[in-house]
Amino acid sequence: MHVEDELSYDKFHTKSDRVYKFVLERLYPDHITRYAITPHSFSEVLVRDFPEVKNAVRIFGGGGNNAVIVRYLDESGEEKVFEETRFIAADSTFFDLFSFKLVAGDTENVLKKPQSMVITQAMATKYFGDGEPVSKILKTDFGEFTVTGVVENVPENSHMEFDFVTSMTSIPFIFQNENFTSFSTHIYLELESGAHPGALEAKFPRIVERYAAPQIEQNLNTSYEQYVAAGNGYNYSLISLEDVHLHPVEYQSEFKPGGDINDVYIFVSIALLILIIACINFMNLATARSTERAREVGIRKTLGSPRKQLIGQFLTESVLLSLFATLISLGLVYLALPYFNILAEKGLELNLKSWSVALIFIFGTAVGLLAGAYPAFVLSGFNPVSVMKGKLQTNRTGNWLRNGLVVFQFSISIFLIAGTLIVQEQMTFIKNKDLGYQKERLLVIERAGVLDAQQKAFMDELRKLPAVEAVGGSGTLPVNRFFGVQFMPAGASEVLTVNAMQLDDHYITTMGFEIIQGRGFSEDFNDSLSVVINEQTAELLDVDPEDVIGMKLTNTIPGDPPVILEFEVVGVVKSFHYMTLKDMISPFVLMSNENGLPNVPFISVRVKSDRLQEALAAVESKWSEFAPQEPLKYKFLDQELNELYKTEANSGKVFAVFAALAIIIACVGLFGLAAYMAGLRTKEIGVRKVMGASVIAIVLLLSKDFTKLIFLALVIAIPLCWFFMSRWLEGFAYRTTIGADTFIIAGLAAVLIAWITVSYQSVKAAIVNPVKSLRNE
Repeated sequence: MHVEDELSYDKFHTKSDRVYKFVLERLYPDHITRYAITPHSFSEVLVRDFPEVKNAVRIFGGGGNNAVIVRYLDESGEEKVFEETRFIAADSTFFDLFSFKLVAGDTENVLKKPQSMVITQAMATKYFGDGEPVSKILKTDFGEFTVTGVVENVPENSHMEFDFVTSMTSIPFIFQNENFTSFSTHIYLELESGAHPGALEAKFPRIVERYAAPQIEQNLNTSYEQYVAAGNGYNYSLISLEDVHLHPVEYQSEFKPGGDINDVYIFVSIALLILIIACINFMNLATARSTERAREVGIRKTLGSPRKQLIGQFLTESVLLSLFATLISLGLVYLALPYFNILAEKGLELNLKSWSVALIFIFGTAVGLLAGAYPAFVLSGFNPVSVMKGKLQTNRTGNWLRNGLVVFQFSISIFLIAGTLIVQEQMTFIKNKDLGYQKERLLVIERAGVLDAQQKAFMDELRKLPAVEAVGGSGTLPVNRFFGVQFMPAGASEVLTVNAMQLDDHYITTMGFEIIQGRGFSEDFNDSLSVVINEQTAELLDVDPEDVIGMKLTNTIPGDPPVILEFEVVGVVKSFHYMTLKDMISPFVLMSNENGLPNVPFISVRVKSDRLQEALAAVESKWSEFAPQEPLKYKFLDQELNELYKTEANSGKVFAVFAALAIIIACVGLFGLAAYMAGLRTKEIGVRKVMGASVIAIVLLLSKDFTKLIFLALVIAIPLCWFFMSRWLEGFAYRTTIGADTFIIAGLAAVLIAWITVSYQSVKAAIVNPVKSLRNE
């Protein structure tokens, strides 16, 4: 069900096989960043210049990061106020390209006019109840909108999320500014039938050279050839709509965190391995019971039963057991599904159709035949004369097979135990990694811009609160949110391309950024044209460290005519992580909000230790004084950081469940094999006891062989686990190391579990009266 759900994403769109997402791999001089959003003007160009492209749709916004206040005046004149996050703007052909079904309004016209809005059924019920939503007015932070249509709720298996879709004509800058360099919108292309995406991708460099290069040259006052020679570049490509969710490469500004096709492969493989372990267990357990069924076989053969009949009987037994297990498993799935949905953050439902039920039972039958084949042929092959005399036959081939199966089982179990430990170690490493700032006790107030002219007074009041340590404001957050900016250093011939954020004079102190050279922003200076750079940016400037402070960096703002600003480097900050730990720290610049951002959208409040509740209550009180009509929206920075690694954390939990299942099932098999081996050596044990052997000596004797098998499994599992988990860790630029202690713990756990499992059967065999062991029954 989980795999089916993962593979079903976006396949409900009727044109899904012909729709592709236009994405970018941006080359910087010292790193590469991939973007899900691209310059909005390419949409028109792609349709006009390439006959393979039938249609293009742009989507602005999405991701649910910023809260928007929506107001509605109901029929009684009472104003309803809601806080929403799932807003997007789209071109008028949005509902033609994507198969989101409109239940009110028509596909061609709902998004044609400015200030038009389509809402989901859930929002229609939330705002208007049973009333008619079309033609109603909704007020937002960015204008009034007329509801022109209602669409069915977005399915869970869609890579995009929205509750409100406004017309793209409501976003003025999209149409007023031609842009081929700044990343602004998601672009989706519908290709003509038979068009090959690879052939189209090969043509993308020409649109970069034709449209983007002139803007780059104008904005940066340098040639495009020099720009590329410095290590810059734009590699545009296409991702099939059906592959967006499971694409193994992450892109900045995606609608929501996606899955990974490699995770699907891993989980399917582990599930099959666990099933194979269970089949092996059945073989071992059936073989272990052969001492009980040997005489039955001997009598049947003596009375003339053919071997085919015996094989049919044993196969029928195993198939019936498997089918009975299948019924139980369906019940367990039904009971466990709510917990699995919580674990994997899914909304799976058990919808059994006739074909799926038939498929499940065919699969169950196949498993029964597979698991029962070996025991059936072994049991039916006993010599009736020997078994009637109590001599159970064994052979070297059978021993090798059984031992090999035990090694195989425990190799998988040790692999999963060690893999789970490594995943947990990486998650702990991420949690405890020094990010270059203090992430704890940091309360972030969103939508702070609604305070308008009162924002500075509000922040000053917060600083007076006894439970508050520091307060600072910023345009973005150092949590995978930033914007790109390009500078031309004085006297240089190469462009400096960096990521950046704007902040006020108190933000550096509030966050705990460390200034290692020069100064930060201060109320004692006019910092509108000042910048603080990180260590990576300082290295790129290629000057002596003592000469960095005071350097001039020129930035050109596109326009007619373009605006040229000259910034001065006033400080160097110790590098901090502003992206996930999957990415290396790259050049970054801190800019003062005095440069065009008087009111910051985020206010960060550093709370004193053990005074969280007091601080929250005080902040809420102050907010109600300054903005009584606006709800307070806040979160904690460390919680948002944890959200960045939710996919890996969830995978780790599921991995741990798989590992526990594998080790438990492997132990069941070992238990059965121990019973079998103890049965074979009954007379040997009796003789040893008669000769004076103690119970402990006999237990050690029987456990010794199994211990060797576990150590052999350990030798096999360690290199395999190291190889595959090293590959997994390569997805993180900053990662833990795989130490020997991980494999020692995994090995000791497997050996200890095996000893406990085997000891029961060993002790049971060792305490049997030797007279009973030596008697021929």
